[in-house]
Amino acid sequence: MGQIASSARLPVNSRVLAYNTELQMRGNIDDIYCSLPMGQYNRKNESWPMDSIFASVTDPKSSRTRITLKENLALPGTSGQTPARGTEEDFRTLDMTTWQDNYRKVVPAKTYGLLDMEKAQYSLMEKHKDGLGLWNGEEKGLRIRQSFMERFDLNMANATSNVWSQIQPLLSWNPNVFIPGLGVTVGGAFQPVWSSNRATHTNNIVQGLIRTGGLGQFIGRTLTAPVLEDISNYALARRLKRLKIPGLPTGYGFVLTVSELQAALLSNPTVATNNLGSLYVSYERLNDTVQKWRGVIGSYNDILIICDPRQPTLVPTGSAAPFGLTAGYMVWDSTDQRNRTNANVKDTAFLHGAGSIVRVEGEKLHFIRDSQDYDFRNGVGTAGVRGFQLPIFTDADGNMVYDCGALIILDLPNGGAVTSNPPVG
Repeated sequence: MGQIASSARLPVNSRVLAYNTELQMRGNIDDIYCSLPMGQYNRKNESWPMDSIFASVTDPKSSRTRITLKENLALPGTSGQTPARGTEEDFRTLDMTTWQDNYRKVVPAKTYGLLDMEKAQYSLMEKHKDGLGLWNGEEKGLRIRQSFMERFDLNMANATSNVWSQIQPLLSWNPNVFIPGLGVTVGGAFQPVWSSNRATHTNNIVQGLIRTGGLGQFIGRTLTAPVLEDISNYALARRLKRLKIPGLPTGYGFVLTVSELQAALLSNPTVATNNLGSLYVSYERLNDTVQKWRGVIGSYNDILIICDPRQPTLVPTGSAAPFGLTAGYMVWDSTDQRNRTNANVKDTAFLHGAGSIVRVEGEKLHFIRDSQDYDFRNGVGTAGVRGFQLPIFTDADGNMVYDCGALIILDLPNGGAVTSNPPVG
């Protein structure tokens, strides 16, 4: 029997083409701040949230607003037959101004015509709009880290001029800076003294690095067990507000975010100084409640440790005052601008207490749209009004009060940190 003849193929230009519609973008680095809960600041009774590292303010409809808190009673009472009349202690308050401004992200979109037809096979427009969600997550994380490092998120730098003109003079580093090797005492010849003047505060920080060996890399300034113990004691000496963390021994403590480099060093059993002993609880021994914190790797004493692959850096410069200090961040599409190849780059860790970052959101994130030429050219995007900042209060005497967190400055474990620190002098 003969075989059935095969059918002739269509001409090449007439054949149906198959498309890979699952186009893959570059790999993105996880952002631990995108899913953390926001504690709500209660304006009715002026109470500060104790169950979140964020204090969220959602009611203001202006570029700035005022938050006022009542301080605790601080004076002695009377005893025995001493009259109480005339010894009444009046209330004292703390206040803070919060700021916010616009933020937007837009992409082009086609609804009909040849250009729309060419992209339709890949569903490019749909995927492009979906990418707005990823971008907004990274944007949120970036602004959170900027505010913790530099007091305000730097979105304000490109926003409404009258807002930025009032914020710019206030920009400085986190008031509470801890450098390993300087002891746990606050101020004086120990940890850097905060100044509202950014240049002065920069000098104090860099001089602290010089007193602990210089601007190079030192093993004593990495995250070892003695450094963790000092951080815990520093939080006690600084009277930082503990965060409610069910699952820790006392139910309260702090969240410490560290880079993946510090996390790897901390868990390396071959490093003698990382013998954390019985105070350390590894991830698998934590209860379910604590394990739900995104990125958690373990706990030490009253500190819950979380790995943040986007942890910022600092680069100190100069051989004499005025010194320089530049922050480096991982930005959108996981683009790394942290200057980790710089010989003097410093790693950081964030010690979060209760409400250590304030988020003001006068207008929630929403979609926006623009069109031209009978919808032939379109744009879609997202917009909102928001601001992140440190909760730095001022008391009745004009003194600064920030007791919610601290910026820890460390050296990179893989950055040549093999030299012992000289004595602090």
